Amino acid sequence: MRKVSKKWLIGGAILAILLFAIFQAGKTEGSNKIKTIKIVALGDSLTYGVGDPSKTGYIGVVRQNIQKQTGRNVIVNNFGISGQRSDQLLRQLDNGVVIKALKQAEYVFVFIGTNDFRHAAGWNFRQLPQQPLLLGKEKLRNNLSKTLAVIRENNSFAQVYVLGLYNPYFGEEYDTKAPESIRSWNEAIIEASKESTLTKYISTYELYENIEKDMYFADSLHPNRRGYYKMGNWVYNQWKP
Repeated sequence: MRKVSKKWLIGGAILAILLFAIFQAGKTEGSNKIKTIKIVALGDSLTYGVGDPSKTGYIGVVRQNIQKQTGRNVIVNNFGISGQRSDQLLRQLDNGVVIKALKQAEYVFVFIGTNDFRHAAGWNFRQLPQQPLLLGKEKLRNNLSKTLAVIRENNSFAQVYVLGLYNPYFGEEYDTKAPESIRSWNEAIIEASKESTLTKYISTYELYENIEKDMYFADSLHPNRRGYYKMGNWVYNQWKP
């Protein structure tokens, strides 16, 4: 039998160590990728987090809960813009940075329509103008349908969550038809959501019914930190597999 020289033994050992190190590095890299969950949040000031001093908003609460449950790192790209309407959100999707984030997202949250409603009402919440609201509702439905189509064109696997509107217009100073109008707009949001695959509608209408507004709101429209915490936990419970 031929003797194996020391040189060959040492060389073989070094090669084995190198191969093992490369294998472990690849394994670690793959494992790091698995550990990261990427989320995109689209919408207006309610997505951005206006009213919450930390600007965490509802999506920050969702992120914290998912991270805690899964043990995975969660990254949120929050593209919420204060005052944004559905037509402006649709234009925002022309932005390459937003599209790049969408392509990589595992989950997408869309919360839009509040400013459409306010704009259609002409900011007159004492006596809501019904005809402009009907036209505004149809515009929202069409814009949301197009938005969801763009999301799906750029990402075929992400689960999309579309949040409905809540009613902040309660009290003596508001039109008593506000609840009915908000529910009608939510029906349009539901219809648009049903047209898109892997898309789930999440109602927020129930969140702030029969509450003391000062406890959960920073102003007449935006939740405070406690209000966003309530919303974030609610949305997370709808997300939870």
